[in-house]
Amino acid sequence: MKKLSFYCIFVITLLTCTGCVSSSINDSVALIEKEANAESYRPVNKNVLTSIQALRNSHKRVEQGETPTNSQSDSYSFTYELQNKELKYNDKIKIVSLVVNKNKIFIINIALAKGTNRLDQLALSMARAELLRLYIGHFNNNVTIKFAPKLSNNTINLVTSA
Repeated sequence: MKKLSFYCIFVITLLTCTGCVSSSINDSVALIEKEANAESYRPVNKNVLTSIQALRNSHKRVEQGETPTNSQSDSYSFTYELQNKELKYNDKIKIVSLVVNKNKIFIINIALAKGTNRLDQLALSMARAELLRLYIGHFNNNVTIKFAPKLSNNTINLVTSA
């Protein structure tokens, strides 16, 4: 009986010390830790993240009602063609003729663009806002562009007040 228990203890010690069992456990634990670390350190597209945060901030401002409250305010609506980043030529001319007057306050509310998914819609809306800012910036730098998801898709609304 002593011999049998001695052999059992010897075999168990031999198996644990040879590394066959312990290395497979170590490999499994290392693989699990590597997968957990890979999930927590995914690369983030900073441009998309910044765009999403800017849209969220502008959305909050529009919902809070930051629009001119003077009784002499006018509103003009313009529409984009589907999947187009720029307005029609005639609409651009009309906007420029309105924003040339530097004595007025101008707020442009830009709606969500039509797209295949939400990220495409947001990206196209941001591209439209950037191009509009560049175009209007040549004539008047005091124009505020806000994101307004409550407007119908592919539209902008120009509000002027004295």
